[in-house]
Amino acid sequence: MIPEDDPHPSRIVGGGINTGESEQPIVVTQMLGIDNNDPVREEALRARFLSFDPLFDSASNLVAHELVLRSRGSAADTPPEIRQMEEDMLLTGLYSLTEGGLTGTLPLLVRISAGVLFSDIPRQLNHRQLIWCVDIDNEQHLGRALALQDAGLTFCPRLSRNDAVVQDSAPAWRYLACHADETPPKVAARLIVEGVRNAHTQAHWPDNAWFKGSFFSGDTQPADISHDQAVQLDLLAIALRESVDTLVQFFRLNPDMAPRMLAIANSQVGGLSRPAESAAHALVMLGPQRARRVAALLALTGKLPTEAMRHYAVTALTRALFMGKITRLGAPAESAAAAFEIGLLSIAPHALSLPVEKLIRKLGLSATSARALSAHPSAESAMLQLTYACENNDVDTLARYAQQLDIPLHQISVAYLDALIAASALDAALH
Repeated sequence: MIPEDDPHPSRIVGGGINTGESEQPIVVTQMLGIDNNDPVREEALRARFLSFDPLFDSASNLVAHELVLRSRGSAADTPPEIRQMEEDMLLTGLYSLTEGGLTGTLPLLVRISAGVLFSDIPRQLNHRQLIWCVDIDNEQHLGRALALQDAGLTFCPRLSRNDAVVQDSAPAWRYLACHADETPPKVAARLIVEGVRNAHTQAHWPDNAWFKGSFFSGDTQPADISHDQAVQLDLLAIALRESVDTLVQFFRLNPDMAPRMLAIANSQVGGLSRPAESAAHALVMLGPQRARRVAALLALTGKLPTEAMRHYAVTALTRALFMGKITRLGAPAESAAAAFEIGLLSIAPHALSLPVEKLIRKLGLSATSARALSAHPSAESAMLQLTYACENNDVDTLARYAQQLDIPLHQISVAYLDALIAASALDAALH
């Protein structure tokens, strides 16, 4: 039922609008690097709660992630025992991710203590995407980090201002960590700048720097957003931009979300020609685009959706299907896929209790989606207003936008009714 707009859809398809007939190959979880015979590792995954904090370039493009423990701070007064425990949890989660295979294209930053430099962990977990962040405070730390870098690892140190020898090592690094309140160092390394709060602060830094802070990603998680909502936001970010493999990793780290994912995939909404046996199996069978769309619907509802959340999800899918249909009828949108995404995201501020501006930054949305969701004039924004008019049976507004989009009113009515009927199947999957 969820349409597939990929120009070259996966051959593992079935059912649904615009999917073709194809022979169904046998799908096994080993295709995704999943070892179902390792109960200790799976138990460890269930105990870990990881998140991927975004980093942006000066044009607000998503360029990297930092792996962190969700909902954990880095207070200076945190007892050493707690810090050690949290680092162990983070590295255990990283081990699971690298064992499953890091297949995304963006670098992944991981912060470690200087003591980890002298363990076997960096060598064991080394991966071309990993950038190890560490404070280098003395010559011993410096020598060890340089030796590991010579062995092929990538580091992003924060150099001690109190050690001239360490400071002199700046030319040796590809990345250097800084805080936004510091004076930008004159180095060839790419600077990774934390704590950016406004455009004035960001403007002092080189154009090739990477940034992390509330100016780009929105403020830290609001006090009134729950842990479950934070998980949903993580899933939505992954569903919009990451690979199916990354989605599989998410459900391995959050297994309590998998049953609902499987229920949606196996419903009429998923459009599978035969039932999937697990969340990972479903993600493969759906194909990349439909897998992301089903995951996005789950992100809007959570694992135990209330009546209000079910209503949000059905409304989101109705809007998405309708906007995709209207685009195919000739509305001047960027693409049917972009229109579908905008329709789906239009309900996200309500479902996730986040202002639109923060949602745009948190998810790293495209300019097209950001303009439409912020009600700035655009073809997609006009389509979204038309969708609202259909929901409210606002005949005057319907007629105005139909004329603006040059689509006959009766075609709009039929398209909306089709979308409404198709989306209603989602409610049963969410009970």
